[in-house]
Order: sequence, then structure tokens, then C-alpha cells
Amino acid sequence: MKKTIILTILAAVLCCGCAHSVKSGASDAAKRYIEAWVQVQKQMHPEYAWKKTDLGSWILEDVPGKGNVVGTFEDSLYLRVNYTVYDLEGNITATTSEIVSKQLGEYDETYYYGPLVWYANGIYAGLEEMFKDMSDGSRRRMLIPSWLMTYDRYETEQEYMDNADEKTASIYDVELVEHFPYIQQWSADSVGRYLAANYPKKFSTNPYAATADSSGAFGFWYIQEKAPADTVTLKDTTVYINYIGRLLNGKVFDTTIRDTAIFYGLSRDKTYEPVSITFGSTWSDVTMGSEGSSVIQGFARTLCKMKSYEKGTGIFISSLGYGYKGSGSTIPGYSPLRFDIEIVDNPN
Repeated sequence: MKKTIILTILAAVLCCGCAHSVKSGASDAAKRYIEAWVQVQKQMHPEYAWKKTDLGSWILEDVPGKGNVVGTFEDSLYLRVNYTVYDLEGNITATTSEIVSKQLGEYDETYYYGPLVWYANGIYAGLEEMFKDMSDGSRRRMLIPSWLMTYDRYETEQEYMDNADEKTASIYDVELVEHFPYIQQWSADSVGRYLAANYPKKFSTNPYAATADSSGAFGFWYIQEKAPADTVTLKDTTVYINYIGRLLNGKVFDTTIRDTAIFYGLSRDKTYEPVSITFGSTWSDVTMGSEGSSVIQGFARTLCKMKSYEKGTGIFISSLGYGYKGSGSTIPGYSPLRFDIEIVDNPN
């Protein structure tokens, strides 16, 4: 009933606006709709801030943080955020929240939930306006109009409206966890904190000292978990392995071991058994399976540190993994990864 009343009021307000207009483009109609929506919602939510921005967005809620302010968007700026996105009818269209996903009945145990890293110059103009005066630890809910849902940049609201695509307005509820200038360094620092917490005897209890002991490549670290059967380097040969792939928060996204897959809620339909690995002369020649599929660099480098029947762990930054794209719904972009690998007998 309430939804019907709101839509009726909106329609009435829009009709009044149309009576005083001549011809107008799609952006003008969108702007009138936003104004009507705001007029109605102000009555329903007087507790909101209702602060209009220079480009036509509306800040609804604003909770300050205690960290550094984002300020100017530079070429190397990255933002780590939690968010939930709504349409103007209040329906959730996207979220990083596990709790919200469960409430919607859309939770999937195999998916990643939590903060995502965004490249600041690759987001919508409306989001850029949203973040510029936010600080780490702050939260903001903002209505972003359709004309700001663009990757192009202009100076004024009118220029955005004149060049608008057919997009829809959205409400973003965003928490800025942190921002930082260099993704490679942030990724390495993340691994450093992980190494210091999980392998203090091997690396250091100091995260910055821990990152210094890399294993032959920037952003790659190797830990031997079980000594090999011999000292012969694996080249131009095929072996079999079991492995477990994890995010640094412990989330398992892939494995060859059935019990591990069941424990972490992975697919039960897949065949779980050791997989063949073929070595060439360098890490770049490593392939997996009978079809010779390529593997990510960090995984290949881990294997090339190993000898017969060795068990080891490779930990590496995102540029040696799945980079800015990530992989599906399980590995977010810019994620450092961990692989636990053991060379085993041929299962056949």
C-alpha cells in the first residue's frame, strides 16, 4: 500500500512539472523525476541530510571517519570499499555484504563477501564526487542521478546531462575502508602482515621486514612444509599434485581434495583427484592437465621451487595471480593468493 501511494504522489508531481515544460530531453525528464522523488522522500525521511552536490547528487547519510581524506583523484589512487546499491524503489541490486546476501536469500558459500578494491579513475563520475571528501572509516549513502553514471568527466551538471547515456539512478551506501596510492605496494604490505602473523619464525613479526625475504621475484614468497624425497630439480617432466587455493582471509576457492572441497562448500559434482603438472625449463613453461592448460605465474613459481614429493606453500601478490580482474565471484580483483601444494603419486 505504501509503495502505491508513493508512486501516485510521484506521478502527480511529475505531471505538474510537465504542464510547465515545453520540450525536454531524457536527462531533463530524469532530473524532474529525481526532484519529485526527493520531494516525497523528504517527507518520509526527515532524518536524512538532504545535501545536494554541485553535480546533482543527494547525500542522504554521512558518517565521518577518523582516517585521511581522499582528496584529489590521482592516477595511482585506489579505494577499498564495502557497499550496497539500491534502486529508487528500495530494491537492493548489488552488495558486498554477507549478511545482506543472506537476508535476501542469495547467499552462496563459494562467493567472496567483503571489501573490494576499486581503481579510483575507473569508477562512475557520481562515485568520484562521492568519495572526494570522504575519509578512511567513513560511510556515506548518496543518491547518484543517471547522468552521473558515466565514466566520462565534465565540469558542470548541465554538461553531464547533455552527454548522458540511458542509465538509471541508484542509491549507493558505501563504507570507505581505506585508500592508498600504489596497488603493488598495498598488495605486498597485505602479504607482509599475513606472513608476520602466520610465519613469524621464518620471516619476522614485523610485516615490513617479512616482505623483504621474497623467493626470487617481487611479491612472491615460498615456504617449504615438507622436505622433498631428493634434490633433483624438476625439468622436462610430468608429476602429479594436490593443491588448495585460498584468499588470505582463509577462504578456499579451489582444490583437488574432495574432503577439503566438501568442508568449504565447493561443488560436489566435480571430480577431485591429483592433477598432472608438466615442467619445461622455466616457470613460464609449466602447464596443468592432459590438455596443457596454462597456470597463473605465482602458482607456476611455487611449483618450480619444489622437488619430488615436496610439500610447500606459495604466497604472492595479485599481479602474479588474477590481477585487477580477479576470477569469477570467488576471487576479487587485486587479491593476493596462497596455494598449498604437495607432489604425490600418479593416481592411475
